[in-house]
Amino acid sequence: MSISFGISPVLPEQFQALPAKLPDHLRMVEFPGDVLDAAGGSRKLASLAKSGIRLCGRDFIPSDIAGLIPGENAKIRAELEAHFFRRCEAAAEVGVKEFSVAFDLLQAVEDPRFREQLAVFLRRCGGVIHTFGQTMRLVCRIPCGSRPVWEEILAFRNSLLLPGIELLLELHPHEPNALETMNAALKSFRFHDGSRRICYDSASGNVLTSGALKRCSATFFRGAEHEMSLFFAPGGAKFDAFLLSGLESLAASFLAAVRQENEP
Repeated sequence: MSISFGISPVLPEQFQALPAKLPDHLRMVEFPGDVLDAAGGSRKLASLAKSGIRLCGRDFIPSDIAGLIPGENAKIRAELEAHFFRRCEAAAEVGVKEFSVAFDLLQAVEDPRFREQLAVFLRRCGGVIHTFGQTMRLVCRIPCGSRPVWEEILAFRNSLLLPGIELLLELHPHEPNALETMNAALKSFRFHDGSRRICYDSASGNVLTSGALKRCSATFFRGAEHEMSLFFAPGGAKFDAFLLSGLESLAASFLAAVRQENEP
């Protein structure tokens, strides 16, 4: 198993403020989709790609809109599909092969009508991502709801019959029972995800420490037998030199803990 580390700015201004050179342990950037529509966004992406950074997108369909898509009328869905095509095309021009979208998967497994409409929309998107050779990752939030829904989420993803649609596990470690929930989820997702994101709001005091990472390292990668990407997403924090240096240290600490856990 190999692990790659990256950062995940939530806001376009966070992305634009990234320095030209990132720390050695952080060789991936998961940028917000709105960057593709912003002045200078493509230039910044191209510059990072040229320096050897692997680019992935997040929220290619904004989260507030993604929760409404299945319920919108045909005209609005057509406009969203056209916007989605343009965004995927712009991403392909700077070499982006992977991005995530945060649809409401909990509602999809609990509401048959929502599930059916979301499946229709995703199948239409499937042709777009196939055209550009991209992968769309559906964000699976952990914890999610009051009962285990992992097998149902996986069954929904598999029912789409679209090889270009995968999963991204998003862990919120400061929420109650997050790590216990992760243990249960990995039993279902062991062979079905290659990208994970750790979310926390440093501005609210939810600091991600080396100790916290060591406690969750075994859980977060237990059973992983393939290449894995891990993104740090510290909410609205500024990605300055101090934060990036801290995240690089966390990545090194995390990797050491995982290696120790996997020693015979």
